[in-house]
Order: sequence, then C-alpha cells, then structure tokens
Amino acid sequence: MVVLICMVGHDYQRILDGVNYWRRKYPIEAIHILYDRKKDKYGYASRRNAKDLEEALSFAGSKPILIGYNPQSYPDVFSTLYSIIRFEVMDMERRVLIDTTSTTKEAYGAAVTCALMFSDVTLYVVPPAERGWYIPEPGMPEYEEWFSKVRNVNGLDPQEIFLPGYRLENPKEDEERIVSILLAHGGVSDSIRSIIEWCGENPENAAVKNKYSRLIDSLVRKGLVREIPQAKVKRVELTPFGKILALGLKYYKARKEIHTPKPIPTYSVSIDEDRSTQLNEDLVFKSEIDNIRFRFERKAANKQ
Repeated sequence: MVVLICMVGHDYQRILDGVNYWRRKYPIEAIHILYDRKKDKYGYASRRNAKDLEEALSFAGSKPILIGYNPQSYPDVFSTLYSIIRFEVMDMERRVLIDTTSTTKEAYGAAVTCALMFSDVTLYVVPPAERGWYIPEPGMPEYEEWFSKVRNVNGLDPQEIFLPGYRLENPKEDEERIVSILLAHGGVSDSIRSIIEWCGENPENAAVKNKYSRLIDSLVRKGLVREIPQAKVKRVELTPFGKILALGLKYYKARKEIHTPKPIPTYSVSIDEDRSTQLNEDLVFKSEIDNIRFRFERKAANKQ
C-alpha cells in the first residue's frame, strides 16, 4: 500500500496532478498534506492551497491529513517528515511517496535525508507543462527590473543540511566494471553469462560464475541492478539509479584522465665534440623552455 506526503507551497494544480497520477497506479491509503504554518504571505498561499487540496482529495469517506510545519526550518521539516515516515514505513509497513514539487530548498534537503534513512521512500516532483511563465522575456524593461531584483536578494547565514553518519556505499571495483559494461551495452544483458563474456572471462568456469553471481547479488542489494526472471535465465538490467551512477562513473573516469598529471617528457640534446668541456656532454632537459634557453646560451657562447 502507498501513502503520499505532499509539501504544499504556491502550487495547487501540479500537486493535484501528481496525486491523480499515483492514484491510477496504486491504491492510496493516506495523504498527508504539509502546509506552511507561518503567518506571512508564503504561509497564506500554502494554507489556501492546502484547504483546496483537502477538499479536492476527499473521496470515499476519507480526507487528507493536514499538518502544519515551517518549510524554512530544516530541523522542523526533518522532525516532521521523520515522524510521519517512520510510522508509515516501520509501523504500518507502507510505501511512502513524497511530493517535493512545491517546497523550499531546506525542506527538499530534509526530504532527501529522510528518504536515505528508509528503504521504502521515494521522492518525486511534478514538472510544469510550461516552464518560466513567470519570468519576463529578456530585452523587455520588465525583465531588467525582475533580474536586478532577483539577483540582489540578500542572504542569511548558510543553513547546513544535516545528514546521517552512514553514507550510501560506493560500488567496489568489480561492481563498477559491471555497471559500466552494462551501460555500454544499453543498460541491459540477457543473462549473467553475457556479462561475464563482456568482461573477458570464461563463463564455463564454475569459480567465475560464482564470483559474478555474488557481484550481481551485491549490486541488486545496493539498488543498482535488477534481475528479471525469464524462461531459463535471468535478465540483468541497470535500475534508473544504476544508470545515472554508471554515467557518473563514466564522467569521473573522463575527468580523471584529463586532470591526471602526465610525466614530463625528457629531451636529450647531442653536443658536437669540438665544443668546450662544459658543453661537451649529454644534457637532459625537462621542458621545451629549458631546451630553447640552452640553445640561446650556446649560441651566445659561440659568438664570444
């Protein structure tokens, strides 16, 4: 069963569209609407939207649960979300979907942190059908006024996004190799055997097969790949998170290649035998600049 948590700000229709989307896919057991309880213009818009959503989402004798919070306070958002999520996931054994479409950066950070602490929590946003409708067109007088106002809004002291000590475990070297190879083959393999062959190993070797079975099991636990049973074998494919991680690994390796210092080439310059004793030896230069400088000094010495 699924529970929704909707953090409500200025948006109404997009939140409603998101709820209706999930209702078509899953039976929704409860909807928690978190509204801004502050007595300011943001709180006014949030409370108004929350009341309208409560009315629109009341069906079959059930009504959404309205909960006030301060979306500009990371501690308040985290403690509110944590209490709801822990109860729904651990006590009620439900899956939780959190709508972060219409909330603050502080609230988004708290939602991400909470989601990382529980396995059955998913974050989502509902993108607008039209982006930037509230921004004037560049070149218009209104744009310059808007741009100047937005870019010069003063900030307060930074608010740290507190995270749990435990972090997601990065894949090990062999696991990285598998997700990278899967990405190179379109993110999917018809069997573990194909992965073994792509990695250049013998799929007939029992030890090799056991090794790759353990690696795939580990990647499944980490949420990077999933196995899909077929007639005789299991298809292996990257999860959506596995795909973006594999892309991240690809970009990381390219970046590392660019920024890894290369060894400085050495240049051996031969000297004619009739030159002075000081110059009559093999000299090794560590850069082209030294080479040019030596030639200049040698030319000057010959003129004397």
